[in-house]
Amino acid sequence: MSAGEVAYRVSQRCLQRRERAEFREPIPVYEVRAYGEPPEPVLSKLGLNLANDAFTAGRSIELLGGYGYDDYRTRWHAAFQSEGDWPVRFAHDYSFSAEGVPGDIRTNWELNRHHQFTVLAKSHFATGDDCYLKELSELFRDWNDKNPFLWGPEWSSPMENSIRLVNWLVAAAFLDATDGAGELARALRDRLADGSWVIAANVRRHYSRHSSANNHTVIEAVGVGIAAVVFGEEGWLLEAVSLLENEITRQTWPDGVNKEQALHYQLFVMEALCLLSHVLRASGHELPSELASLVRSMAGYARSCSVGNGRYIEFGDDDEGRILNLSPSKAGYPDYVLSLASLECGESVRWVRDVSADETVRWLYPDSELETAGAMPLRMPADIETFLDGGVTVLRTDEDAVLAVDHGPLGLGPLAAHGHADALSVQLYVDGVPVLVDPGTYIYNGDPEMRDLFRSTAVHNTVCVSGKDQSEMLGPFLWGKRSECEVERVFESGLAARCAWPDGATIHAREVEISPTIIDIKDRVHCPSETTSAVASFVFAPGTELVVEDSALLAIVSGLKLALYFEGAKDVCIDEVPCSSRYGSQVRAPRALVVMGRSEEGCVRTLKTMIRKAGK
Repeated sequence: MSAGEVAYRVSQRCLQRRERAEFREPIPVYEVRAYGEPPEPVLSKLGLNLANDAFTAGRSIELLGGYGYDDYRTRWHAAFQSEGDWPVRFAHDYSFSAEGVPGDIRTNWELNRHHQFTVLAKSHFATGDDCYLKELSELFRDWNDKNPFLWGPEWSSPMENSIRLVNWLVAAAFLDATDGAGELARALRDRLADGSWVIAANVRRHYSRHSSANNHTVIEAVGVGIAAVVFGEEGWLLEAVSLLENEITRQTWPDGVNKEQALHYQLFVMEALCLLSHVLRASGHELPSELASLVRSMAGYARSCSVGNGRYIEFGDDDEGRILNLSPSKAGYPDYVLSLASLECGESVRWVRDVSADETVRWLYPDSELETAGAMPLRMPADIETFLDGGVTVLRTDEDAVLAVDHGPLGLGPLAAHGHADALSVQLYVDGVPVLVDPGTYIYNGDPEMRDLFRSTAVHNTVCVSGKDQSEMLGPFLWGKRSECEVERVFESGLAARCAWPDGATIHAREVEISPTIIDIKDRVHCPSETTSAVASFVFAPGTELVVEDSALLAIVSGLKLALYFEGAKDVCIDEVPCSSRYGSQVRAPRALVVMGRSEEGCVRTLKTMIRKAGK
């Protein structure tokens, strides 16, 4: 830890002690005046399209892990993974990854981001039905009764506070725009707005810095920036934009790949920047050109990860986080974010087929802007796209096969918080159908064994040596010694790359080539000794039927049949591993384990895998 980080952490501890003393008595956030008197907000600066008539009305939202909203509607401190609740204590006293915690705090935070507040306020505005206003008022009162300022787990994360303030402001804007708003609506609007300003004033004192500076810092700064525009806090805005310019540049590779090595968190950052851009434009300003250029670069990479049918290639963590959702249900997140990017920064290109599919987008942009963006040419991926800095290559054929290879670093900075030990792993889609898949994320806290399993080398489509992971896990968001990848060459139909393990003796080389009829994967592993084992894993999409037939392994999924041939295999066996396509939920997925045979060189293991269609 650097001297600067030590000094920062000491200063934060001192600030937390002062806050504990200052806010020892319970008080709702909208009554806090420790930071001054909240200015009068101009909620129209959020730029809502109040003429939108294509909407849904509702009283509930989707929670993570398949939990029912009605069961947890006012259980703000619910542990979810157990029957109990998180204890209420001072916000800075929690350790969510400690042994024996009652559940996964990320699951809890989804309820407390208050997407339901915006859905209810929107539904009241759009329908005029007071039942939505009554529900919103009751929820807001209950939440503030049970979550006084800086007390309870809901106040422990500046990023979560920032997301919440954005949703409070949007809810307030809908109430502000409601014709003939009564006393209840006006009072609720004012409390939402005042509370948002107080939250922003507090967040800017607790920005995530140094080794903790990742997507959290970006979301925090965007929330403060949006509040700054609404409340006319020019100093806050300059501070937030300056922080964003530094952090987005630092956290993004020149080729547009986010250094967290997780597409979801790249999209999360993009959503934040696009929402800030929208608010700036609505108030007569613009996102700095450097940030807009980076959004375009990031959108280009995200578009390259599209495989059709709303599916995208995703490596690394994905917790389904979203800042703003004005629909009771969750639509496809990548398409939503690429719609925002097309509308805010697209200039002469769009990165998604339908820019108006998501309801949230329709509440932000009038039909004229949607039509203009929809008429721009769609950026089409090339047959081979290699992002050398970010470490991802995507290969395509005319037969609608898409193969992706991860040859990038583990993650961002000393923590690499959202990376997985998946170097040189592949993902395969054919006709938009997932075939070889990434296992997903499943959960962050509360179950350390499962957190480690989903990040482990053995459950990714790469080679595991001696049953060990390529990189060393030290905690749920912390890595130690790590492997390093290097691209050796890129050619017309594929690439060759190598991964050096941190033991200094293990080197895995993989060459991938794709053609209209066949996919070749050649693996060569230099092992520490002649007795070392090397096993290639192939994790198939849940529901895939695997059949050993003659010399081939047949994979049958969604009416598609593929044949895999293994040259140089010592043994092939089939088992199952957990797979999670939605955060907090898991199913079983079939896995083929191919033991690589020994070459004449003794310490070298080799395997050639050929994949082709076997008919339907």
